[in-house]
Amino acid sequence: MNAVGLFSSIAVCGVLAASGAHARCRMTNVVAIPVAEDSQQLVTRGAIDGRSMRVLIDTGSNASLIWRSAVERLGLHVMTGPRMRMLGLGGESYVDATFVHKLQVGSVALKNVRVPVAGDLPIDIDFILGGDLLVRGSVEFDVRHGVVRTMQTAQCSPAELPYWAETYSMADLIGSPRDTRAVRLEVLLNGHRVRAQIDSGSSLSFVGEPVTDAAGVRYVDHGLEVVGIGQHSLKTWIAEVDSVKVGDEIVRGARLLVASLGKYQTMEHIGSRIPVPAGQQPEMLLGMDFLRAHHVLIDNATRKMVFTYEGGPVFQIDNPAAPDATSSDQTGPLSADD
Repeated sequence: MNAVGLFSSIAVCGVLAASGAHARCRMTNVVAIPVAEDSQQLVTRGAIDGRSMRVLIDTGSNASLIWRSAVERLGLHVMTGPRMRMLGLGGESYVDATFVHKLQVGSVALKNVRVPVAGDLPIDIDFILGGDLLVRGSVEFDVRHGVVRTMQTAQCSPAELPYWAETYSMADLIGSPRDTRAVRLEVLLNGHRVRAQIDSGSSLSFVGEPVTDAAGVRYVDHGLEVVGIGQHSLKTWIAEVDSVKVGDEIVRGARLLVASLGKYQTMEHIGSRIPVPAGQQPEMLLGMDFLRAHHVLIDNATRKMVFTYEGGPVFQIDNPAAPDATSSDQTGPLSADD
């Protein structure tokens, strides 16, 4: 699947522009995808060759793909080839492919494309909309208003990106500018530097076990078991963290899930579902709990992530609270100066 070709075929459906003194800043090729939260997952509807499908918005996946259990229902023919594997939480899955005449997700319309097929355990998702289509340019998560937008930005300074608010937080993206399929940034966990990845496909945020040991967090209980692309599940633990600093936002007194993220890796390292190059694997996943609490714009042109706190707990280990609720065991974010 040619990721560049796929992204260039996305339809232009609007233009956002800064006003007044910032009129040079342009956000074009804006594609709005209506989304909803279901079982703590960010989902939308789509169609393959006229058949309706359920789509997961997943920045933790480097590649878009059809889940294997959905192939028969969608009436697709699977083609086998060289035995490639995708690695992620839960181990590995062999990759096949299928040919799709028309793939539609919101206003994203692709024709006559070859799409990977993977994923071993049955789930209620048919299609993974991954980083190859989501974050080639810039992507905006406005979960509270039920929309994800992809776009191209031009001549925008970081201060012009958060068009919806006057005050905002900001974090630098790390990694090569050429590697735009994964959104990675540095997080301070109890002052300890951690490589994190924005993972909209993960219901909750996770920290890798070696990182928590180095950061000196406190384990307080056993957590739930989690699954990914492979056939295994991972046990988790609940840990108390004194402070989590993302860019210039600080969350104090958080509880996070801890897992041995690389337990079933045999060849490469992971996002939530799909491999990333060795040596660049994330040590922390910022999942839907983080995105639910913020309005986020990730801009590859400036290599910045700008975000504003929208309310509710930033990290949580159980069912999400109401959007305007506060957590009894963690504070909301503070500015870096607080």
